Amino acid sequence: MTFAAQLKKMKKALLLSTLMAGSLLAVAQPVTLSGTSYTQDFSSLGAATPTTPSGWYGYNGATSTSPGTLATIKTSKTYGVFADTVQSTSCMSSVLNEDFKNFASANLPSAKTATCSEQANITDRALGVRQKSGTPWDPGVSFVFKIANTLGRTNFNLTFKLQSLDTTSPRTTTWAVEYGLGATPTAFTAASSVSGTLTTGNYTFSNNTITASFGSALDNQSGNVWIRIVALTPTTTGPGNRTSSAIDDFNLTWTGTGVSVEEVNKLTTTSMAVFGQATSDKVTLGYNVTEQGKYAVTIHDISGRQVYTGALQTNETGTHTIDGLNLVPGFYVARMSNGNTNAVTRFAVH
Repeated sequence: MTFAAQLKKMKKALLLSTLMAGSLLAVAQPVTLSGTSYTQDFSSLGAATPTTPSGWYGYNGATSTSPGTLATIKTSKTYGVFADTVQSTSCMSSVLNEDFKNFASANLPSAKTATCSEQANITDRALGVRQKSGTPWDPGVSFVFKIANTLGRTNFNLTFKLQSLDTTSPRTTTWAVEYGLGATPTAFTAASSVSGTLTTGNYTFSNNTITASFGSALDNQSGNVWIRIVALTPTTTGPGNRTSSAIDDFNLTWTGTGVSVEEVNKLTTTSMAVFGQATSDKVTLGYNVTEQGKYAVTIHDISGRQVYTGALQTNETGTHTIDGLNLVPGFYVARMSNGNTNAVTRFAVH
């Protein structure tokens, strides 16, 4: 059997196993765009069983050259303290824990005077974060939206609400809108133009509309695109608690409706599959490329956390063994990319 035939057979088997475990894999997948716009009002956080929308992540420890560390988004309803009213001790203890959280949205002006129980009953929710002293929470928190690719799409523009929710916080957090490219970007760049009030805190309850444009930077990208709203500088100094901030009503628009599956397949000139049985220490990747050269190779666990990064100098066809991994049992996603083309495969460690 030829190598190409082996790859085809293995890819079919991998596709079947992926479909069978789709609910597990979905949490690690970027969003595939459709139409000419994407809107997220975080209404799923207000459901009877709150869930984080697909493609959305919270990171801490972010820098200009690193996404940081993937953090847990707590979907249980917590409190922003909108404290024009006296909050209970239990409510305050919930607020003062650093986390990415499910807050009541500032879209409702009366939220400013809401008690703890009233905040929990507000159905309009926002994706929020409460910062804490020192890295990775101050600075380094970011809200991240991941897109699978932008093939056939250009002229990206963004609007969203940036909310300051804790009127007892004297500190000020300054935010930026940035983008990164690839499975795990090694550099982030500011959006080409941003307008609106990009600060939260300073005893303020606010709900500011932010607009951002990306020029041609996100156009026709075959790999992952990251858009992040990030606090890269420390909060202003002084005594007192740090801010509770949130985002809501995220709306991304573009020109073009993308390319068909057939066209994507034509553009994808790299294929990859796992050879043999992956173990906790080692995995062997088989690849077939038409564009030879250096490729980045990454492995992520099912939560999206990167557990390996390396490089590969390819021929047209070959194998690449990665050892010394120390993986725990579970599902993993391997990706190879040279910036123009990408290949992804999934494997399990038992």
